[in-house]
Order: sequence, then structure tokens, then C-alpha cells
Amino acid sequence: MGPEATALFYQLLIEQCQKQYGAQLDEDYPEILIYNLPIPNILKGINEGDRVLNCLVGGAKRLESADVDFLVMPCNTATYFYEEIVKEIFIPFLSIVAETAKRIKSQGCKRVGLLATETTVQTGLYFTELEKNGVKLITPKNQAVVDQAILNVLAGKKLAQDKKALGRIVQEMEKRGAKGIVLGCTELPILVKQEDLNIRVFNSLEILAEATINYSMQKVIV
Repeated sequence: MGPEATALFYQLLIEQCQKQYGAQLDEDYPEILIYNLPIPNILKGINEGDRVLNCLVGGAKRLESADVDFLVMPCNTATYFYEEIVKEIFIPFLSIVAETAKRIKSQGCKRVGLLATETTVQTGLYFTELEKNGVKLITPKNQAVVDQAILNVLAGKKLAQDKKALGRIVQEMEKRGAKGIVLGCTELPILVKQEDLNIRVFNSLEILAEATINYSMQKVIV
């Protein structure tokens, strides 16, 4: 969710295995099951909440039935349903939002700008996780520009004009005091990289990949 972001997430998992414990051969990498789960569009609001939740719970249970040790979901917006999904499964489930908030707190960043879907912003997913840790969240004044860039990436369009538009939004949030920027939609790292911005970037997809491999190593040690 979406498929291209998941492909990038898998690449990041491979890189984390190499970085964290020097994986080289096929046998050095963990077993990974990827389930591409089509769900109703929730980018600009959750209009079919029950249907979306049923899809997500069904997907989680399918993976659980495959005897996996834990789950991750490389989608910020769908994390709105995290607590409801957790109630229906019996294995650990890492939250991309919680892991990203944890990283921001650990690096002492007290004011961050958020680039995410309209739904992620409106539902307050990051507000809840960050404000309880004393971090102020700054959101774009022109959310429609962010949403359109995300939709374009989902459609396979990586447009230079979208990257420039997002850069302008980031600059505007910097003027309002942002000391870091959260890429709070997993499509955004496909378009925007740390080297494109002159501000610290918290890439939620990369942070989840690092947390995933770190957690898997703990499971092996245990």
C-alpha cells in the first residue's frame, strides 16, 4: 500500500540486513512474506471504514496463518486502523507511525513539518504520537499539493514539478520553525530524498525498515 512503496521497502530491508549485520549470502537474509493488499482509497478521507478495516484484518490474519513472527505495514495512512487490527491478531505488529515518532524523539527534534496524506493529517496520527513526547507538529498550508504529488507517484508519475512544489512547501514550514521534515507517506520517499532538502528528513519508510530488521534480529537472539 502502495505496491511501488512496498517494492522500495523491500529494497530498504535488504540494505538494512547488509548494514546491521553484514548480510552477504542468500542464507544471511530473513524469510520475508510480502502481501500486496488492495484496499479502498483512503488518501483523502475514510469513507468506507468498515470495509477497509475488514480488508486489513483479513490481510493480517492471512499473514499470521503463514506462521510469521511479526507484522509490519509500510503505510502511514492505514495505521489509523492499527489498534483495531492488533485486537484481532496474536503476534506483534510494529507501527510505522510509532517507530517514526520514536526516532524523532531520540534525535531531540522539537518542531517538525509533516508531509503526508490529507487523511493522515486530519486523523492526527502523528499529532498523537509526537505531542505526547513534547514535539510540535507543523502541517502544510497547501495540503492539496502534497496529495496530488502522492497520487501522481501512485500512478507511476515522478514529476520534477511535484518535487519542486514539495520543496517550496518544506521551505515554508521551515520559516514557521520546522527543524525536521517527516516523510509521513510511503510514496513520498520515491520522489523526495534527503539530498533534495536542506533540512533533516525523517523518512518513515526507511525508519520502519531499520526497525523491522532490528526487531527480527532480537527475535533470532531470543
